[in-house]
Amino acid sequence: AGAARHLQGQSAGEYSGDHTSYVRREAIGVVGSIAPWNYPLQMAAWKILPAIAAGNTIVLKPAELTPLTSLLFAEAATAAGIPDGVINIVTGLGREAGEHLVGHPDVAMTSFTGSTAVGKRVAEIATSTVKRLHLELGGKAPFLVFDDADLEAAVNGAVAGSLINTGQDCTAATRAYVQRPLYDAFVERTGELMASVRVGDPFAVDTDLGPLISHAQRDRVAGFVDRARGYARVVTGGEAPQGDLKSGAYYAPTLVADAGQDSEIVQAEIFGPVLVVLPFDTDDEGIALANDTPYGLAASAWSRDVYRANRATREIKAGCVWVNDHIPIISEMPHGGYKASGFGKDMSAYSFEEYTQVKHVMFDNTAVARKDWHRTVFGDRP
Repeated sequence: AGAARHLQGQSAGEYSGDHTSYVRREAIGVVGSIAPWNYPLQMAAWKILPAIAAGNTIVLKPAELTPLTSLLFAEAATAAGIPDGVINIVTGLGREAGEHLVGHPDVAMTSFTGSTAVGKRVAEIATSTVKRLHLELGGKAPFLVFDDADLEAAVNGAVAGSLINTGQDCTAATRAYVQRPLYDAFVERTGELMASVRVGDPFAVDTDLGPLISHAQRDRVAGFVDRARGYARVVTGGEAPQGDLKSGAYYAPTLVADAGQDSEIVQAEIFGPVLVVLPFDTDDEGIALANDTPYGLAASAWSRDVYRANRATREIKAGCVWVNDHIPIISEMPHGGYKASGFGKDMSAYSFEEYTQVKHVMFDNTAVARKDWHRTVFGDRP
């Protein structure tokens, strides 16, 4: 709300000498947005609020697994006095409601958050009507630990950063690269701490980690880990809990070591409570490995050396790089990716770059009928 009143633009000025120019920021029109299931209320807010603050109307399709919070959001907006037709929620399957929304000629912009595979399909449909496109896609965030890092801080950060929202977070720590002198200790301590995480009913006060979104997602995560047993070592976890939790979509916090850089579990987005850890020797190698996936949404670097950490922030190709922490985001700063993680920004004043059109307005100051530039048409005639 504050950012909406502080849009930046070029000041009015006489750049040609005979004219005054200024920039207007105008609404795009109808925004068609598709939100994911992992943070359904938060993602609806990220889509809706900047769009309407910039003067647009929006049609939001929430994920079919999590539609209710978006519907409640719209009801609350109506109760708060938002006019009918400004915020619209359409539920349904992606291949039906989602594709129709993206391809509709009256939709001037599409904002999509979800997997890179689906994002590519969204882009294909959006280009058919040459609409504005904003994509926040998958991630495979590296967690780069240099040999001078605070080991205990890095271990705690790795466990919390990989298990947040049961690992169903596109910025979650998924690939820990640890410099060789700390590697064995990091694997041991991270495995111990991860094994102590309490999986259970999310309404219970003594639960640390709840279930995944669905049984299908749990089975997908389990498939990655089961296939990895053929080429890597499962340090802890790697199974669905039994007993009272057997019927739920639960999966134990899992640490995998000794996988190859080009292996599936290192390269593919798992979207579950799984962290894979690999060693590196030189700083050059660590940064190169961190960049060695198609994704570039988030990353972190762990070091007590300010020059080392600053180099990592410069050279890691990601939309957000944390130093000695992993996962916090704030509304005042932009969120978005590099490479196959998409383009465009959510949150902050930068999000309004996505949801506004820039128009150049130019006034003649001379009141002269025949302008100097008219000679390109009229030649030497007076």
